[in-house]
Amino acid sequence: MSRAVVLLLLLLASCDSSSNKASSKPPPPRTPDPVVAKPVGPTVDPAGFDRSCTASTDCVVVKRAGCDPCACATEAIASRDMAKFDESLAKLQCPEPDLSVRCSPCQLFASACENGTCVAVPKF
Repeated sequence: MSRAVVLLLLLLASCDSSSNKASSKPPPPRTPDPVVAKPVGPTVDPAGFDRSCTASTDCVVVKRAGCDPCACATEAIASRDMAKFDESLAKLQCPEPDLSVRCSPCQLFASACENGTCVAVPKF
């Protein structure tokens, strides 16, 4: 066998027909990354408000909120402190909202009084 024939056979043997099939397939479409809202600006922490209660009606569910467009009502405070909480929210200076942010639905919470303390419990 001539040297050229041996070289040609080696080249043909190194070519794998399965690699040709794989390269002919287009890559799968790339799924865009979800937009995750980052906390924006200052917030009001419900932990700084009265949580004492004697009945569930003494409590209200609030957001650890402020400027966060995706904040959900997941914490409870005493309803008698609701005006103070709203006043704190009104004092916040938030940046312009990012209108491209899409928020996930919030889980619903209800307020309850457990051992003299307001708590938020999932409704479902």
